Amino acid sequence: MITKVKNGKHVGKWKVRIQPVDKVTGKRISFPVKYADSKKEAVKLERKLWAEYEDGFNLSDGNAVFADAFQKYVNRRAKTISPVTLKAWQESANDFKAYFRQAKINKITTSLVSSYAHDYVNEHKLTVSKSSIIAKRLIHMRNFFKTLEGKTIKENPIPEGALKLFFKQSDFSVPKEWYILSSDELKQIRDLIIKDLDHSSVMNWGSKLAILIESYTGMRVCELQALKFSNITFEDSVWTFRINNSWSDYTKSFTGALKARPKGYSRSLLPLPKEVIALLKRYQDKQKAFLKDHALDNPLDLVFMNLHDYKAVANSQPIKQKSLNAMLKVICKRLNIQSGDKQLSMYSFRHTICTNLANTPGMSYPWAAEKMGHSLQMFMNTYVGVDPDMNKQMNKLWVS
Repeated sequence: MITKVKNGKHVGKWKVRIQPVDKVTGKRISFPVKYADSKKEAVKLERKLWAEYEDGFNLSDGNAVFADAFQKYVNRRAKTISPVTLKAWQESANDFKAYFRQAKINKITTSLVSSYAHDYVNEHKLTVSKSSIIAKRLIHMRNFFKTLEGKTIKENPIPEGALKLFFKQSDFSVPKEWYILSSDELKQIRDLIIKDLDHSSVMNWGSKLAILIESYTGMRVCELQALKFSNITFEDSVWTFRINNSWSDYTKSFTGALKARPKGYSRSLLPLPKEVIALLKRYQDKQKAFLKDHALDNPLDLVFMNLHDYKAVANSQPIKQKSLNAMLKVICKRLNIQSGDKQLSMYSFRHTICTNLANTPGMSYPWAAEKMGHSLQMFMNTYVGVDPDMNKQMNKLWVS
């Protein structure tokens, strides 16, 4: 419908309004009124609005409050994502509500989002990188608007690679690298732990044995925490573990699955020396005796129960990641292993092993990725680099 405005702030202009009918409910769909300077432009605008409607653009939804719509989006996703992921999304929802307040979806522009990103970084005195909090906020926002493209909006206001568009190169910080342990350092750690276990009480076996096993398998720490004695298996002439569960320190519960895998899926890990399996079985006997002496039980068959905390044992809770990292720090200090300005934690074993696999001549990358629980693309993008031992060899080769 096109009519000429005779009074008000739009006097002299042509008002354009369409009122399509919902084919399911039979009710009229409310669309925002538009204005044109001439009747000819108004006719073109009306045709454009009808075309957009037929193409699936529901402009009326653009009048919804962005923060409220985003919260509803998070609520709908709640049952399909992990508690840890949900926590991150909810933090984004809370932040968007505080910043954008009552701003409507159709008022969220690229310029406004850029201002938000800069304000967030300045207010919280944060650095900018691909793994920064603001990067996650923008990804969450972009994913939300993706669901509206072709329905409520024509173009996503958060462009792909938004960080590089919103910030100068000088605003970015160099991401802190993970420390890669050399073959000598791995051997030192393993030898020290095996020596310690010979004269350690059963209560002090757990963390050290966990670090020893991690140094060979590089499994995710949450998978290590969920390890069971029954996961020990002898496959293709080698000892290994076949795992299918992980633990969350955040929710204090088992997830029932491996990361990004359906429930019931299992994978075998890298081989372990038979000497380590023998130590593990010794620990199983020691653990059983300890639990019996203290009227405790291990109904879930967990390997790494926190024997220092009887309440945790009663609740079938494994050793926390924080405790494992603290023990590794002590071991590295004893061995004078210094990471310099690089990060060193339990994750360093995983990063080290993945890097070594990627730099092993003749290695099957699909096999390596499967053993580590990665997609092939993720494995290639993240770990195909140069490890310290290879670096030394290449330097020696070059100067010889």
